[in-house]
Amino acid sequence: MTLPIIADANDPIIDQIIKSFSDYNIRDIREIGKLADAANMDFVIAEFTLCSCLIDQLSGFRYNSDEVGCRYRQFVRDYLPMYNPKELYNDLRNRLVHNYSIGEYYQLTRNSKAPQPPIGNNITRLFLDTFLSDLENAVTKYISELKTNIDIRTNALKWYKKYRIIG
Repeated sequence: MTLPIIADANDPIIDQIIKSFSDYNIRDIREIGKLADAANMDFVIAEFTLCSCLIDQLSGFRYNSDEVGCRYRQFVRDYLPMYNPKELYNDLRNRLVHNYSIGEYYQLTRNSKAPQPPIGNNITRLFLDTFLSDLENAVTKYISELKTNIDIRTNALKWYKKYRIIG
């Protein structure tokens, strides 16, 4: 017999999901940046890869859908509306994460304050510092909704049953 999912805001699984997104995912991306800075190295590809993986993970918990492309793009629309969902999905998730390449829409760089050489037409610079800040805001918004919206909690608990979270 399968127990019903109870979408209580005080559920320890909800707490674990929140802790994972806040204390592991975002923290790890930030720590890689600190290590890179301390070693005078550039890990921007690794950091953007983890950012895209986080969007993928968040979208699963948010929408509880195995339709990866639809849920990833929907998450961008709902939580990162300053970005083009199709372009992020194609370049960051599909090309960067799965092919270790970049597509036709973006150039990835670390710091928006550093001087930047010109780039070609139809290419947008994605600045890691800005993108990560936007992603942190998206996580904060999602966590707030997770705490207050029973449908969002139910989706998260259903997804958790299929895909456990690091805790």
